[in-house]
Amino acid sequence: MVQVGVLVNAVGLLISITGTVVLFQHTTSEYHSAIGDIGSIAVAYLGVILLGISISITGIGLLLRTNSE
Repeated sequence: MVQVGVLVNAVGLLISITGTVVLFQHTTSEYHSAIGDIGSIAVAYLGVILLGISISITGIGLLLRTNSE
């Protein structure tokens, strides 16, 4: 169960990091930052980042559950 917790945690961190990098690239690009609806695009990327955080917290929960047994 420890391997599952570590794997879930790593996947969550990877999703969060990817979402953060893509959001940064999207908002710093001259072409993409000129898009008028950048707010909804940023909210979508923030949703991906929060999804990664929640998956990472699930992995931590699995690790803590395994360590307490």
